Amino acid sequence: MITNGNLFWKSVKLVPAVFLLLVLSALAADTQAPAQAPQVTSDLIRQLEAAKQADWDLALDPTISSVRQETYLNHMNKADRAIKELSHGFTVPQSELDEALWIAPKHITAEKRAQLIEQLRQARQKDDDNEQRMLNGLAWSNSAAPVDTVTFDERKAQVDAVIKNLEIGAPVHYSDINQALVVPPSPY
Repeated sequence: MITNGNLFWKSVKLVPAVFLLLVLSALAADTQAPAQAPQVTSDLIRQLEAAKQADWDLALDPTISSVRQETYLNHMNKADRAIKELSHGFTVPQSELDEALWIAPKHITAEKRAQLIEQLRQARQKDDDNEQRMLNGLAWSNSAAPVDTVTFDERKAQVDAVIKNLEIGAPVHYSDINQALVVPPSPY
């Protein structure tokens, strides 16, 4: 006859067995799920190595400007850094991978130049709108703190310099163009 005490001890002996079974199945699932991860990582490393080589080859092209050569060398270094991090098991943010894999064109066409200038003007307008929202918000607040517009002034100068260089046909780093195109979110 099974008493309550015997039933208790039998169930206690079963708990470790069930727990062990759950742990082993979880480990088996863990080892199976990331099995693709090394393949994905090695494919990504191969893509980064190809981008790195392409950037190097383009940087050696004597027909491009020194600014464009610097752009290619900069991207080559980004690809190299991502390769090293991935090879050592570190995670690389998608934005850094995208930047390292992107290969800038050798030259900006007149159409693309006009498109970039328009996008930069729109970015500058958004900066102006954000600054006005900030000033309006502070004007109606009870704060006596001085208004800091330095960040907006610096952004305007940065965008204006890139626009000017594009308009006069001067070489511009793609990283400068990309930075000028990014409008920080408004705090208001």
